[in-house]
Amino acid sequence: MQISKKFVHTGDVAIDVKQYLLDSKYTNLVFIHGYSSSKNTWDRVTSELSNFYNITTLDLRGMGRSGRFSDKFSYDVWINDLIIVLEKLFEQKVILIGHSLGGWIATNIASKRPDLVNHLVLVDPYTSAPDEVRNKIRRIPSADVEFRKNRSKKIKNAKTPKDLISETKKLYPNASKHSIKILSRMWFDLDHILEKNRIREKINIDKFIQIYKNINCNILFILGTPSLGGIVSREEKKYMKNLLPDSKFFDLKNSGHTPQIEDHIKFIDKIKKEIK
Repeated sequence: MQISKKFVHTGDVAIDVKQYLLDSKYTNLVFIHGYSSSKNTWDRVTSELSNFYNITTLDLRGMGRSGRFSDKFSYDVWINDLIIVLEKLFEQKVILIGHSLGGWIATNIASKRPDLVNHLVLVDPYTSAPDEVRNKIRRIPSADVEFRKNRSKKIKNAKTPKDLISETKKLYPNASKHSIKILSRMWFDLDHILEKNRIREKINIDKFIQIYKNINCNILFILGTPSLGGIVSREEKKYMKNLLPDSKFFDLKNSGHTPQIEDHIKFIDKIKKEIK
């Protein structure tokens, strides 16, 4: 296996990319992480899956080691960045695996550029479903404006990830020391400007439906449990099943919002079973 670390330039910023490459005959899996995270969120699954697939992980703009935002704040920036990366790295269609915000980015790429994607795996994704679909309004600490302004200031002033540990513990009081260390590192690598001015885009129901209707590849949803922190409500799941009747849904009952970390063995088994 060849392990490659490099930056792919979009013409605007450099995107940090890590690849585990077996051979051109193997299927290409491209993993897209969620907000305030990095490509490292996939480490528990890529170590095993890299024995069976060509693996590509990357840091979204404003996170990890990729370039930062300027005044361009929209989901389209992330979507367009990744389209350019896919065009530069691959000659054939790939399988996109997106977690949380990464799920929404992967969804839009598959909708806008079906020539790039032959399978979509959405891991407890942010679907951008309107409130009437979810039948609830998500309220999480990181959505609070004052909370984010405070965290932005702490990220800006931090000299090392250790400076953010006490703040991380406040938000995740039951997390293990190892998890706190990982989360503090991810916050440290987050663009403080992005955190301060976090993107919020409301999608109306017609546009929401059209985005998913434009996807012509197979879709697999791997969902966490709402009571444990999963962000896809039962109402939202039911709606998505009706909207996408040919899609598959797999629930990880012992997992919350991060199935690839909380129940990585079952996550790996499902990927291997569904993707040949």
